Amino acid sequence: MRFFSVLAAGAMLFTAACTSNVTVSAPSISPTQFASQTKTPGNYAVYLQTGGWNKEIKTTGWTCNAWSFPTNFDGAYVSAAQSAFSQSFQNVKFVPAVLPPAELRKQNFDAQIIVYQGNMGAKFGVVQGLFTGAITVDVEVEGIVAVSGHSGLASQGQARGAAHGVNEGVLGCDSASPAIQQAGGNAISDFVIEAVNAAKLNILEMKTKAAAASG
Repeated sequence: MRFFSVLAAGAMLFTAACTSNVTVSAPSISPTQFASQTKTPGNYAVYLQTGGWNKEIKTTGWTCNAWSFPTNFDGAYVSAAQSAFSQSFQNVKFVPAVLPPAELRKQNFDAQIIVYQGNMGAKFGVVQGLFTGAITVDVEVEGIVAVSGHSGLASQGQARGAAHGVNEGVLGCDSASPAIQQAGGNAISDFVIEAVNAAKLNILEMKTKAAAASG
């Protein structure tokens, strides 16, 4: 009878309804993780679109299907992106909007780096054992990285980040929070690294073309 009581208690923990807010911490990105550790010379305006990566995460199966985890990814993303662009480019100024070419010239910017937020996918699942289980989380983010110069849009491409998080040996749906934080931080890290690498390459190509045209 005690055995079945334990099973019943475990089942209740995995099915009771609740909402739990999660905040993802900004990931730490080392300069060695970028394709180039040399700062790109010049002055750059950087616009980071925000507000699109707040997600209510729900399960993919019936276990914990009454649970939801409203999660703020935006704060971690902005903090990580600002740090990454600052350490990868000689001089950057974060601006609240896309600037026209005339304004770039007026403010003495060589170019503007624009990062648009795209789709975000996030889900969690439960692998239930006899007395404990594991929470698994998958997070994927994507966006567009554009570079605009004195002649207008110079290049545009995609960036993506994806990661998997696990919290093992747990009993209860509330244990999804650490796995969400793990997957979210790693996905943001991947996205920011791709965005910085793309911006550095596109600016190099823009400068190379400008030099060839003037020569």
